[in-house]
Amino acid sequence: MGGDQAQNSFRRGVMSMVILSLLKREDMYGYQLVQETEKSSGGRLTTQEGSLYPVLYKLLDQGYISDRKVLVGKRMTRVYYHLEPAAEPYLEDYKQEFEKINQ
Repeated sequence: MGGDQAQNSFRRGVMSMVILSLLKREDMYGYQLVQETEKSSGGRLTTQEGSLYPVLYKLLDQGYISDRKVLVGKRMTRVYYHLEPAAEPYLEDYKQEFEKINQ
């Protein structure tokens, strides 16, 4: 059971790093983040929108990203996520830790 929790925690951490890295390039909405994650990892990292949103909400709560709603068409609203300056040092530290682990 402890291994499952550690693996889930690691996966959420990796997803945080991936999301922040993608948002560093440009603002994106949820489904776009799912698509870009799969595309940029060559299909090795896939996620469902349902598991993406808890990570996004945590990053919002931490002040690393912000969100804005944009009306698309007459009735549809998309929520775009934006990387905040506070995330830059966090992202760099995370990348360094990740590289150390992978060595």
